[in-house]
Amino acid sequence: ASGAGDVEVAFPLFQAGSGGSSPTPALHFEISKIGHRRAASFIEKWHYSERMPTGKNICYALWHGDVIYAVIVYGIGVNPYQAQFLKVNSVLEIKRLARTEPRKDYPLSRFIAITSRLVSKEFHWDCIVAFADPEHGHKGTVYKASGFEFKGVTNAEWHTVDAEGIKRHRRYAFRHARREGIHISESRTRLGLSRIQTAAKYRWVKYA
Repeated sequence: ASGAGDVEVAFPLFQAGSGGSSPTPALHFEISKIGHRRAASFIEKWHYSERMPTGKNICYALWHGDVIYAVIVYGIGVNPYQAQFLKVNSVLEIKRLARTEPRKDYPLSRFIAITSRLVSKEFHWDCIVAFADPEHGHKGTVYKASGFEFKGVTNAEWHTVDAEGIKRHRRYAFRHARREGIHISESRTRLGLSRIQTAAKYRWVKYA
């Protein structure tokens, strides 16, 4: 895509035109691999978490002309037992998926399907897992449309919320406690955090 200085892979998208089966450009949409900084800037603006995941990530952008419409971030999840639970050797996780507003006439399910093939050239995976968060109105319909299978729900998790009602991940207090050399309960008190239980997430899996 033009203007994408850190692009490493470009992949033009096509759709069938009204005149027959010959492909025509799908409103100038393209997919490309992008760097961490560009992906983080987008995710922090458009994803509900407002946070780019840590770790080694592989990121792709869906471009509409010179503008990024959506970003997907693949990487290794935080659960070390996920592969064992899914009965495979290697698991890749969709750690973030976000798009701009308003919605454009290109399905994110196609974006997911294409990037799941592209990312296999970077990382061998037996399955890709994605989680849909019902607390933010997500059920995972887009994953189902991309060929993922529903594999139940996760356990509910405990996180924290501060005095202003802003939700904080449980690792926030854990990291503070480790830095200060104190118990995590004392860390929550110092930070003014209360524990809350979040809803279970929907688990969607695509096997190789």
